[in-house]
Amino acid sequence: MNGSKHISNCYSALQGLYWMSYGAIYTFAAVVLLDRNFTDSQVGTLIALACVFSAVFQPFAAAAADRGKRFSLRSLMTLICLLTIVPMVLLFFFPQQALSGVCYVILLLLHLAFQPLLSALGMHLLNNGYYLNFGAARGIGSMSYAVLAFFLGSLTLIFGLRCLPVIGSLLYLLMAVLLQAFPETKRSGSSIVSSRGTVSILRENHRFAVLCLGIILIFISHSAINTYMIQILQKIGKGNQELGQVMAYTAVLEFFVMIGFSRFVKGRDCGNILRFTAIFFVLKAIFVPLAPTLPLIYVAFLTQIFSFALFTPASVYYANAILPAGDKVKGQAMITIAITIGNIAGSFLCGHFITLWGITAAILVTAGIAIIGLICFFLGAEKTGPIIFSETQKSTES
Repeated sequence: MNGSKHISNCYSALQGLYWMSYGAIYTFAAVVLLDRNFTDSQVGTLIALACVFSAVFQPFAAAAADRGKRFSLRSLMTLICLLTIVPMVLLFFFPQQALSGVCYVILLLLHLAFQPLLSALGMHLLNNGYYLNFGAARGIGSMSYAVLAFFLGSLTLIFGLRCLPVIGSLLYLLMAVLLQAFPETKRSGSSIVSSRGTVSILRENHRFAVLCLGIILIFISHSAINTYMIQILQKIGKGNQELGQVMAYTAVLEFFVMIGFSRFVKGRDCGNILRFTAIFFVLKAIFVPLAPTLPLIYVAFLTQIFSFALFTPASVYYANAILPAGDKVKGQAMITIAITIGNIAGSFLCGHFITLWGITAAILVTAGIAIIGLICFFLGAEKTGPIIFSETQKSTES
């Protein structure tokens, strides 16, 4: 039991370090690239390319870890940590535009590829008899992100944007060291499912396919706001410091919803919950760009409570409830793929929209796309019946 508790604490710490690095690397991506003289459309293109390359890279990394012929999951994660430090060091020492663009694409590719492996590590540990409280671990990740994001804006004002790759490098170095505390677990089956068979799932379940289309459209607007939040703030005379504070605020909102998810939705229909979240995704896409002051931006982001924060766990339970036993994990993968496509399209399209029409009009155009996604949610989401949580689910809720 003591060994399991130690591993659980290490896993929570690893989640915390990863989401802190997310703040330094992904949240401030547009800020860094704009500072290196990239245009809005170029920033969108670079971030979209990184997401595409990461989505292509992830199955190969997962397959290598699952086979375990050359790399165990722990050793592969350690290798990715060390490789991620390389482009950050280059960003610090070489500010040239072209090299910065290449380095940031590689940096985002590796950073995003680490995330599913972090989840896979938790599954491997659980399958090998270690106790993990996923809810607590994810909560620590969100709160760690919130704390660092709150101070990052101020740190960039004091030390300049070059402090971001330094902070990111230190966090990934700590992650590489911390990974050595984990045991080399035995593989009890693949925790990362192949994409084979997903097309047949969509063909046989048309409503689920429509829902996945809705997720893509909704996340175009969600990604646009997250990626270009700095432009929204600059429009009202704010900057990096306020960006960090706003993103910390949204992370705190998400934390309280996620840890109380089972209590909030117990006995409710999961399909209806997803429809409910879609309404608030649209409201956020309308209210945030139209907010004329920073306090009203904070008010607008209260929609985060009933949009992204509620959607994230609800989508997991929905796929589990609506699909047959053999397709549940593949269904989860399809939702993740839909989110990734939405993020790619949102970063790419909004960057070009900003160049054409400015930040407010660009976000409102993506809000129009989100309204189409809302219609898809109402057409695609099926009734699942009331959600019932066992005590085990409550203790391991992620």
